[in-house]
Amino acid sequence: MSIDRASSNKGSLPKLLPLEAKTLVDQVVDAIVEATATGVFLPGDRVVEAEVARSLNVSRVPVREALRLLESQGIVVSTRYRGMRLMDVSIDRLEKILKVRTALETLAAQEVLEQMQNDPSIVEPLEDVVRQLHAAMKQKDSFGVARLDTEFHRTLCRLSGNDVLLRMWEPLSRQLTIIFGLSTLQKDLHLIVEEHDELLAKLKAGDGDQFIELMKVHILDYSRALDYEGLVTARRSERDKALKS
Repeated sequence: MSIDRASSNKGSLPKLLPLEAKTLVDQVVDAIVEATATGVFLPGDRVVEAEVARSLNVSRVPVREALRLLESQGIVVSTRYRGMRLMDVSIDRLEKILKVRTALETLAAQEVLEQMQNDPSIVEPLEDVVRQLHAAMKQKDSFGVARLDTEFHRTLCRLSGNDVLLRMWEPLSRQLTIIFGLSTLQKDLHLIVEEHDELLAKLKAGDGDQFIELMKVHILDYSRALDYEGLVTARRSERDKALKS
């Protein structure tokens, strides 16, 4: 894992989202989330502060703070005598997360649709995210697609202008990135991107009922059909074989 990344790709790029100033703690958090979403860490794995610090080439202080933040968001769990472990994701827990997410994003969509009556251009940031989704798909970047999937829904919540809603949604975002990061290993990236194309089209058309119905299908129906526990088990087996070879 690495903290800072630079790209030498040249040529035209889709419009990118503005960068946020990130502390070292934020970067460590992002690195742990990415490692989990890509199957380096798996639910139930022990997360050892010293090992993470050594892998990221940072001191233990930002790692400790990052783990505290992730614990507050339910991503890692501190157990007496066992240290920090990554959250387990049961079918019941996943269902609860998705129901809360659906309720929040339905409200966000309603508020965005109301604002669009006066300013249709409000959806431009969502268009930017969808363009980046297409770019990530072309690069076969499954984690990038998972991250941008989450970013699409974060942007929807942000555009609602409802800061209370966004503060309630945000703690779910990293859990969603982890869950759907692994699930993109099982789902065709083209289908994920097509779903967001359709969502954006319904929103731009002002078709609130169709948008909300499609969003529920996007969030709930596919996720309920996903054998997440089986996916984690298969990924753990692959990882164990790779370590032995």
